[in-house]
Amino acid sequence: MEPVKLGIIGCGVIGTSHASEASKSPLVDLVAVADLIKERADGNGEKFGASTIYYNDTDLINDDRIEAVTLAMPVWDRTPVAFKALEKGKHVIIEKPAAANCGDIEKMINLRGDKVVACCSPRMAFTGHAEAARKCVATGVLGKIRSVRFRIVLSAAPNPNPNPPPWRQSMKLNGGGILVNWSCYDLNYMMHILDWQLKPQAVMARWWPVGDKMSKYVIPNSDADSHYTAFITCEDGVVLTMERGEFTSATTDQAWEIIGSDATLHLPMKAQKGKPNAVILDKFIPGEGVVSETIWEEGDSTSDNSVLKNFVYAVREGKKVETSLEQALVMQKITDGIYESNRIGQSVAIA
Repeated sequence: MEPVKLGIIGCGVIGTSHASEASKSPLVDLVAVADLIKERADGNGEKFGASTIYYNDTDLINDDRIEAVTLAMPVWDRTPVAFKALEKGKHVIIEKPAAANCGDIEKMINLRGDKVVACCSPRMAFTGHAEAARKCVATGVLGKIRSVRFRIVLSAAPNPNPNPPPWRQSMKLNGGGILVNWSCYDLNYMMHILDWQLKPQAVMARWWPVGDKMSKYVIPNSDADSHYTAFITCEDGVVLTMERGEFTSATTDQAWEIIGSDATLHLPMKAQKGKPNAVILDKFIPGEGVVSETIWEEGDSTSDNSVLKNFVYAVREGKKVETSLEQALVMQKITDGIYESNRIGQSVAIA
C-alpha cells in the first residue's frame, strides 16, 4: 500500500506526538510540518524528518504533494484551518474536540465531499479492554441496558503547574474546559463499546469553575468548567450520567460502568494507581447472587490500531474511520446541551 503523504499543522505537545507516530509509520510519508512559532516548526521538522517546513497553515495546505493534513491546535485556531483544508480537497485528521459547536461540525460535513475526516477522540477505543467490553455487550449478557455512567474526579495536586496552558479552560480558545478536554474520550469510549446505540434525548447539567483555593492551577480569568455533572435521558429508557472534575477537593475516583438488568460491566478506560486494570463482569446467578468474572486484564489482548492507522486504511482502502464527523456531531450535541442546560438552569432537548 502506498504511504499517505501527510502534513502536520501545529507543533506543540500533541502535534509532536502526531509527528513522532507519523515518522515511525511505514503507512505515512511525513512531507511537511507547520507552526506559527519558527523554533517549534524547525525543531519538529528536523527531529522527525519532514522534507519541508512551513510557518503558516496556508502554505502547507496549498502544497500539492500533500494528500492529508493533521490539525493539532486548540479548537479556536483549528476550525478555520479545517474548513480551508477541506475546501482544498485534503483528507483530515482533526484533534479533539472536533469543534466548539454543532454548527462547525455540520459545516465540515458539508465541505467534506468524498474525503476522509477522522476524529482523535476514539484513542481509548483502540485498546484491548474496549474490544473485550464491546464483544461482551454484543452477546446480550447484560440484559436490557439501564444505565451508562462515568465519573472521574481528580484531586488537586499539592502544587500547580507553573505554566498552565492558556487554552485549557477557555471558552473562546477551546470551546470549554474539562468537558471538552477529556470527556470526549469518555463518551467516545462508551459509545464505541455500545456500538453507538445510545440515542440521547434530553440533558440536565451543571458545571463549576475551578475553586478559589485552586485558582493558580489555571490561567487568570479562566471562564470554563473545571468540574461538571450531567444527567442524560436516552431512547429505550436508558440513562447516561457523566461527571468529570480536575483540580478538585475530592479524593481521586474513577469509574466507567454499563449497568444492565442481568449484569454490569466495569471498565478501565484509564488505569487507576493501585487498582487492577481489568474489565469485570458482575452477573446475577440465581441461588448464588452476583458473581464477578474478569473478562480482560492487563497483559491480555491489545490492539495495534490507532487513529493514524485507521485513517490511512480509510484513505487507501475505503474502510470506515473509527469516529466520523457524524458520530462526533452526536457527542457535540450532548456537549452543547450540557453547556446550554447550565446556562438556562433547566433541562435541554437534544435533537
